[in-house]
Amino acid sequence: MSTTESILGWVQTATYAGGAAVAGLMMLLYVYQEKLLYHPSVPGVPKLTTENPKGYQHPAEYGIDAEDVYIPTKDGITIHAWLLKQPTMATVPTILFYHGNAGNIGFRLPNAVQMYKQLGCNILLVDYRGFGLSLGDPTERGLQLDAEATLDYVLQRKDIDPTKLIVFGRSLGGAVAIYLAEHRGEQIAAVMVENTFLSISAMVDSLLPWLTYVKRFLLAIDWSNERRIQSLPHPILFLAGEHDELVPPFHMQRLHDLARRSRLRKWHLIARGTHNDSWVKGGSLYFETMRDFIMTVTMTTTTCDASVDVDGPTHAIPNMLDTPLFQRTSTKLKDE
Repeated sequence: MSTTESILGWVQTATYAGGAAVAGLMMLLYVYQEKLLYHPSVPGVPKLTTENPKGYQHPAEYGIDAEDVYIPTKDGITIHAWLLKQPTMATVPTILFYHGNAGNIGFRLPNAVQMYKQLGCNILLVDYRGFGLSLGDPTERGLQLDAEATLDYVLQRKDIDPTKLIVFGRSLGGAVAIYLAEHRGEQIAAVMVENTFLSISAMVDSLLPWLTYVKRFLLAIDWSNERRIQSLPHPILFLAGEHDELVPPFHMQRLHDLARRSRLRKWHLIARGTHNDSWVKGGSLYFETMRDFIMTVTMTTTTCDASVDVDGPTHAIPNMLDTPLFQRTSTKLKDE
């Protein structure tokens, strides 16, 4: 065999091997894409709220009157939430708080406590299926059913005003909030979204640009906020971290621009705000913006504790960039 033939044979073998590796990686991404997005368990982070560090276990640690509630969904799953109750809970707005893609509700507790004190609203802080004490496994349809179940829950309570329900979502939670507003629109007074993406497809372009040309064959998850938000007539508050390192800031700006049917669009850029800590970096102005928006859309004057230190304690909340599976996948793709 000549040297040329040997080289050609080696190149052919390497090409086949490389193609097989890429195909295997594509299959891995297709099969495990839910695990790439949803992270109820993260190495080094407690899964259950009862195992969290002190200050992240329960609202009672902050002297707040709160209920542990267990909510059944239409497909037979039970999810867990905390209901933080104001002394005048029957007359004030209630915020349905949907968190990001990793970790349990306990790690959002300092934020929820500040919202409770600064905004004077009831807060329903929800763990999706598979997160925290909630049962089941997270999927796009599953989280949508969870959102509908939480709305049904607050609507059946006699001590909550059904005309003053506001959905708030950060990151993935913004997609959940937008979905709920689209599908149960007349029962939602307003929407607040923070550092939320246009769609999973658009996030692939940002985080895994190597997949841009094949993503249509791989993606089974949608979360198309850019499509849904165009139909929302609700008042919408957009809270955008200036230095969001995960969701490119133009995603939020584009969502704002697409929400042309909204009766009231408010934009608030949080200087130095990153993906998870915008509420801390935003300080008092962050909560003043939310409070003014809520008062406008509900015609309610709430009582807040203006002396509260809004730069409360935080605990590192993991996101999809921090997960070993994502890191292995992105590294492998770069190597290929």
